[in-house]
Amino acid sequence: MLKGTPWFLWTMWGFAAIAVAIGKRRIFCPGVTRPSNAIICRYVPWYEGNAFLLNVGLPLGGLVGIVASFSAGYPVWLRFVGIVLLLATLLMAYATFRMWNRCSLRFTPSTLTIRVADPKIRPGELPRERIEAITPKWIANSVSGAKALQVEIAYRPEDSTTDAPKTVMLGLQLTVEPINLYGALVAWHDGGNADPNQLLDRIEGLLRGRSTAVAHT
Repeated sequence: MLKGTPWFLWTMWGFAAIAVAIGKRRIFCPGVTRPSNAIICRYVPWYEGNAFLLNVGLPLGGLVGIVASFSAGYPVWLRFVGIVLLLATLLMAYATFRMWNRCSLRFTPSTLTIRVADPKIRPGELPRERIEAITPKWIANSVSGAKALQVEIAYRPEDSTTDAPKTVMLGLQLTVEPINLYGALVAWHDGGNADPNQLLDRIEGLLRGRSTAVAHT
């Protein structure tokens, strides 16, 4: 039954199989570094299964479609599909680069420094006393409806004239398992009286999944 199946269909099925195997977001390695007296989390696209699939699978699929369209016996519409996939790759590459360049979370024993892709949200450096709450949230994807765990941080801006805190959502913009991120943030928030080096060791262990975080989601 499989004999004679067009090669481009085998290639597309292969990409689909990889997508199914990856499934939901998969992080191959946490994007965590440990400079002196700090821990930095970043978005690292080559550690993200979805980013790798989109930025490699889409252009390969597009090239396959374009090449197949010039082969005898294959439909011309494959060329247009291939062009659309290549254009989509440009958008994906831009979004990926933007997150890699902008998104980070820096822990020190006494402060958090948060940077996200949205230029309108600029928490900057936040001392512990300005953090109001750290809350896990299940957020539904606007396209697929699938829910993903993220962490909401409520904070008081330095120049705020009201008592209402602002919030920033972390999770998808950092290459760290969200449950580990939540555990690390809670450990940092509750660790004001801890030894600084021991606190950073514990936070790094939680971010890398080496320690068990007590987190109710």
